[in-house]
Amino acid sequence: MTTAEAARRRVLRITTHAGVLLRRPREADAAGVFAAHGDPAVYRYDPQETHADVEQSARFLVPILDHWAEHGFGYWAALLPAADWPDGVRGADVADGARVFAGLGGIRHHILDGLPVLNVYYRFAPAAQGRGLARIVVEQSLALAPLLAPGTDVVVRTRPANAVARHVAERAGFIDEGLEPGTTDMQLLRHRF
Repeated sequence: MTTAEAARRRVLRITTHAGVLLRRPREADAAGVFAAHGDPAVYRYDPQETHADVEQSARFLVPILDHWAEHGFGYWAALLPAADWPDGVRGADVADGARVFAGLGGIRHHILDGLPVLNVYYRFAPAAQGRGLARIVVEQSLALAPLLAPGTDVVVRTRPANAVARHVAERAGFIDEGLEPGTTDMQLLRHRF
């Protein structure tokens, strides 16, 4: 088995010491995605992106699922132990156990200024924030990136006003490069391998 094959097998399901589960998302996660992405507080810097209903969340999942089907990795469904958020939406998979859907996060292919990169994404329900989920997603993404796409830079793209997202990236070693080329409203942070 090659290193890339081993990484793709590992990326399917990661359980942390705190009981956080990162797993491949599925269509049945639409209700959980809506619970997170339907809250306007999640899109504080992009209010027009707030999901209006579970159908929009299902459509939002399509390119995420397609990326997994094509590349064997992508954005994970992030689940917390139910005790951490008793009112959360239960995981859609029986193997999720007593966990609730907290949001999405992980890496996937992206083209930036004509070059391939891996984009790190993390977006969680307000009740799930402040528990280190973004840090976990960034750390796991950085650990797997050189195995999944050797030599490819990893980036975080966020709104300039989103100091929390920038702080998480900077603590993980990303360098703030200022505004993304060709934009006036997207901050770019990069981790070079």
